[in-house]
Amino acid sequence: MPTKDFTAKEEQLAVHAYRGNELEYLKQVLESGKLSGLMGGTFTPRFEEKFAAMTGSRYTVAMNTCMSALHAAVLCAKAGAGSEIICDAEFIFGAMAVLYNNAIPVFVDIDPITHNMDPDKIEAAITDRTKAIIVTHAWGLPAETDRIVEIGHRHNLLVIEDCAEAVLASYKGRYTGSWGDIGCFSFQASKQMSLGDGGMATTSSEGLYQELANHAGAPTFKSVAHSLDYNYRINEPTAAIGLAQLEVLPQAIEQLKRNARYYDQAVAGCRWLKLQRGPEGAEHTFYHWVATFSGEEYGIDLSRFKEAVERAGITSITIGYTNMPAYKHPLIENRLAHAFHCSVGGRDYSYENSCPVAERVIPRIVMAYVLGPEEGAKREADKLSSVIRELEG
Repeated sequence: MPTKDFTAKEEQLAVHAYRGNELEYLKQVLESGKLSGLMGGTFTPRFEEKFAAMTGSRYTVAMNTCMSALHAAVLCAKAGAGSEIICDAEFIFGAMAVLYNNAIPVFVDIDPITHNMDPDKIEAAITDRTKAIIVTHAWGLPAETDRIVEIGHRHNLLVIEDCAEAVLASYKGRYTGSWGDIGCFSFQASKQMSLGDGGMATTSSEGLYQELANHAGAPTFKSVAHSLDYNYRINEPTAAIGLAQLEVLPQAIEQLKRNARYYDQAVAGCRWLKLQRGPEGAEHTFYHWVATFSGEEYGIDLSRFKEAVERAGITSITIGYTNMPAYKHPLIENRLAHAFHCSVGGRDYSYENSCPVAERVIPRIVMAYVLGPEEGAKREADKLSSVIRELEG
């Protein structure tokens, strides 16, 4: 599949250091014999409380993955067959959560520099079927959440923030996950905070918190099913690692920022690699350092740039991400989800050319994975600088 090379490289580079209290906390879990919060384990609530305090969230619900949190958020929006949810066009994950619940994703184009959902294009996508907006904070850079939330709430829509790549990123002094109605975070192996797998949902609403908590708890009470809840709870060993990781997360984010600065320096003055920055007031936390290639405007072909990067042995850089907008993934293009075959009032959900910016920009994404030692980032960035000089020479 087109994503295979990216995934393989991501897995190769996803190396985290666990030098804090992870082993001590895991030992405590095992000695307690309580490997689940349902059995009276204490690490899950401690993990949730610490995450809430660190991110400025009122309520937090730990889950087994970010996809589970996204699906639970879609359930909170009361979306089902015939419903629509607005998603951005660069990432597939929000759309998958929508399809899990037999609703239909409607894609909004991205800004060519920030790679985030373009607020100016949202209202045209809203219909009487729309239940929510899922906005991804691309690569660690917050979207214009104030504008998106204003539009969503004016139309009585739930606003769901996909913060999978943007833990501790902030916009206008507030952390991601605290702007919308629900925030969804990922602790998958390659993310800024790695638990192998894991997720967190945040909200300021007591009602939404209870709904989310139902999906992260037991689906039955004393073996009686009172409602159709899912079983997305996190386990105690994972929560214990999460608590230990939170203790060092701010320092880890600062290291990512320092590493990203080497790449900034490498492309300084290069007119055909445009940094992913903005909007004003956004603090990037660099799941990846990202720039957009526009070399064709300066006589530099994309294939030539790719060949030069490969020749230089720059292992941290991937070019093109998936090479396609979300609606061109086989799942959606081939209508493989049941949602496309439910009754939706005869509407034809054709996505062809619906997001021209995403179609042009995604194959030109230049991404550097900045996790790792500072000296390694500097070496990789120096190689990129040499590539730029070679192509401009």
